Amino acid sequence: MKKGKNIYLGGGFQDSQVLWVTKIISGYEQNPENIIIEKNYKNVVMENLFKTFPESNIIVEKNFFLKKKNILTMYIAIFFFLVSNIKKIFFFLKKLEKRRNSFVNSYENQIVNSIWDTSLNLMNDNQLNPNFLQKCKAIFRTIIAVNRAKKLISNEKINTAFLGHSVYSSRAMLAFFRKKKIKIFCQASYNIYDSSYGETAWNQIPRKSFNIISKKVKKKYISRYWQNRLKGKSNYNDAKVAGSIKNKIFNYPKNVILLHIFKDSPFNYIDDKRIFYDYFDWIKKTLKIIERSNEYWSLRIHPNASRWGENQKIIIDNLLKENPNIKKKILVDDSYVSNNFIFKTVKRLVTYSGTSHLEASCFKIKPIMISKSSLESLNSQFVLKPKNIKEYENYLLQNSNNKIFKQSNSVKNISKTMLFIRENILTLIKDLNGTSTYRKDNKKIIDKEFNDVLKSIKSNTKYLMKLGQNLNKNYTHCFSKNYYLFKK
Repeated sequence: MKKGKNIYLGGGFQDSQVLWVTKIISGYEQNPENIIIEKNYKNVVMENLFKTFPESNIIVEKNFFLKKKNILTMYIAIFFFLVSNIKKIFFFLKKLEKRRNSFVNSYENQIVNSIWDTSLNLMNDNQLNPNFLQKCKAIFRTIIAVNRAKKLISNEKINTAFLGHSVYSSRAMLAFFRKKKIKIFCQASYNIYDSSYGETAWNQIPRKSFNIISKKVKKKYISRYWQNRLKGKSNYNDAKVAGSIKNKIFNYPKNVILLHIFKDSPFNYIDDKRIFYDYFDWIKKTLKIIERSNEYWSLRIHPNASRWGENQKIIIDNLLKENPNIKKKILVDDSYVSNNFIFKTVKRLVTYSGTSHLEASCFKIKPIMISKSSLESLNSQFVLKPKNIKEYENYLLQNSNNKIFKQSNSVKNISKTMLFIRENILTLIKDLNGTSTYRKDNKKIIDKEFNDVLKSIKSNTKYLMKLGQNLNKNYTHCFSKNYYLFKK
């Protein structure tokens, strides 16, 4: 019998994700020779894994730093690791200082990005920059990730990798796998998508795919979903939360900047045409620019920041200390109004790459973007994406009544369709009875999500396997069951 593929399953998967991803893998490759997993998961997850692949060898990755060990052994291991990698550590410390010199998406820059967003993730809310120790910890984790990737290829002979996400240390693994031409699939927002050959995202599809899907989906479903979304009934949790906020004020600025989670990674899709390095770089320089604006602005705090474990009010206060003259021009919007109120009120909207760019476009506002987005994937003219700082300044300092900030009716309709596809077809969340979970969610929320997904697996196994078969036929993304229902 022909030997199957050697598949790696790792890169930060949660237990609930392993439940459904293994079914997709079984469709992609029915009898892998070996499946190498990052760690031992919950008993019920491991039982599901063995049951799904009865003829495959399930191997736990040999990663010394993931194993439980006593403190003395750990410190000794860390000491020898640091000594043997001291040159690399100083090399990358220098690279971090020069990280803004080039945004080219090279292998080396991806490693630097991995280190940087890992170091940001280690910061507390009072920090605007990582300290020396945090940078060293991040370098430590990234070097380990690259070494793991090397061993998985050389020792375990893997030829396919399924990764839980594409950021932090997993970005380093992804970069090395891609360099060695390993087939790579990443997970995000209950989707598995092909990331083997270049930058991709779960919510970005080319215009050709969009046209095919939009022609097949009945318009009545798109219209109905949009109307329900306006009432706060969305499949996307952040939008549901932001849309359900009770309005506390009614005199709102005509200009809004919608913030991302600062310590979350901007490198899930690395856009080498962006003009800012990360979220901090973007906001710091944006504040300096709008200090010269003649208009009033809002800084909109992310609606789920607290569930991410981030107090954005503290971060913003520290940022404003660096720009004291701007305080009289800024409203720090800490859930003062709903997102729908914002879209109906403002005339100019700025976001790095958030879903709000699609929502704004649905309200005929042409968004100012920094990194590649769902709309730009369809047509670069659908958004205002500055090519340089001077052009960005021009967008921010013009009168908000300028017609360049107005979206056309045709693009508004395209945006509604893309929003529908994003939240109904490019995610399996409803198929799996899933719910979005966040970094600081408690055990009760995590356990509920796990149990809900577990209950859905049996009725979805055949469909998940079909999705795996599609990925083996060069499909770039998974599509929900709804895709087929919406055509009727």
